Amino acid sequence: MAAKDEHMILRHDKARYRDIAGHLVLHRRLRGSKYEEHKSGVSASLDEARIDWVTALTLLIQKLLSVISFPLLCLGHIVEFFLNLHSLNGGFFGIFWGCLTVSLVIPRRKSADFRSIICHIDGRYELFRSIFITDFSSIEPLPGLDVNPFSLSMMASKLAYENGAFIKNQVNKYWKMHFVRFFNCWNKYLKNRGTQAFICCDKEEDANVIVLAFRGTEPFNAYDWITDVDLSWLSMGKFGKAHLGFMRALGLQDEKDVEIGFPREHEGHNEGKLLAYYAIREELNQLLEKHKRAKIIITGHSLGGALAILFPALLAMHERQDIIDRIHGVMTYGQPRVGDAVFGNNVQAVLKSKYHRMVYRYDIVPRVPFDKPPVALFKHFGTCIYFTSWYEGKVVEESPNPNYFHPFFVFSMYLNAVGDLTKAFLLAYLQNDFDEGFVSLMYRASGLFIPGLASHSPRDYVNGGTMAKIISHKIINKEE
Repeated sequence: MAAKDEHMILRHDKARYRDIAGHLVLHRRLRGSKYEEHKSGVSASLDEARIDWVTALTLLIQKLLSVISFPLLCLGHIVEFFLNLHSLNGGFFGIFWGCLTVSLVIPRRKSADFRSIICHIDGRYELFRSIFITDFSSIEPLPGLDVNPFSLSMMASKLAYENGAFIKNQVNKYWKMHFVRFFNCWNKYLKNRGTQAFICCDKEEDANVIVLAFRGTEPFNAYDWITDVDLSWLSMGKFGKAHLGFMRALGLQDEKDVEIGFPREHEGHNEGKLLAYYAIREELNQLLEKHKRAKIIITGHSLGGALAILFPALLAMHERQDIIDRIHGVMTYGQPRVGDAVFGNNVQAVLKSKYHRMVYRYDIVPRVPFDKPPVALFKHFGTCIYFTSWYEGKVVEESPNPNYFHPFFVFSMYLNAVGDLTKAFLLAYLQNDFDEGFVSLMYRASGLFIPGLASHSPRDYVNGGTMAKIISHKIINKEE
């Protein structure tokens, strides 16, 4: 069993471009480099590990993302401002008329009518109340709930990208459910409130379901992408090794010792710097005490999916079986890898058949961080529902091209990007629900330059979930 203070940290900010190139060309050992830290004797294989293309490429990607982080953030604010300016004023003519009549509506980022780029790509939030997919236990209808849990988790994971006021309005007014709380939590290592989540219930009294949704990778947030590809890990003892960046996002306080970083009970509570794991756990405690019959659905898209599966792992480490027993399902969409094989086996043993992850085609995010030991040791686990072209679903252990850069898949990835863009136009004629706007089409076009990027859109996961009913028999046969 690994010690709880074992760790391996790659610090891209300390790596110079010439260091990365030199280590790669000369095939030097990783140990002793200025940008790598690990506990002495953590493992013989890591002590002898040499920098390979996976490690070098990861560090290079992280450094480039770090360089463009501020311009990318500014670009995101500008794009979202003008998209909201356009939508809030009814188009270009409305903007012109608003200027003439001094009635122009100026977007405010924290208002209930401000939408993120994700919402502009896909503004659908309607819940499926009459479609029930019963192929998996965690997707079965809950007693007293007239909403498909699969639909609820899918839409909640997408809604988590929005601001607190928007989420509250959507949950209360349109879903006719009960909004509980929006979390804006502190990341000690990024020194910002970089972790967002929300909780809602199907009703205010005697609820049947409690939904916890984590915000995912924001398109214009370079540090989210840096976290996704990071190869650093921290041992959770018998639970295996977990992704360090995702643990930081949940409130880790010491990156070299999990017992210090995530003690069973956290002291020094600070409302201004909430730690996601502890704040959410406490809220769930209170809700479960109030709603005796309620079950919990945990969900997230992208980085949010990683936090969704890491959260119950921490509960298990702290022996919080009282909360774990009330979990109905953990459903993630486009989730990156979170831990090693030992971590996966242990979390799978805790959740059993309650964990499902969805992957759409060549979505880039489920293929990172890379899986190439001894440095890159991350593994997927659990039931994977893989959506292929035209949203045909099947259960697989691992999606094709698991490390993204395999040359065998290059042509297929570009072909799929072209196919998805073409399909976006065709589906608009087949069903109105699949009509796509200019922003969505432009996002799909990005797949022509970076294959797999456009496949990460929540829109395709919503489409796949909506059309899953026509291929459910294939999933059943696979599972049986």
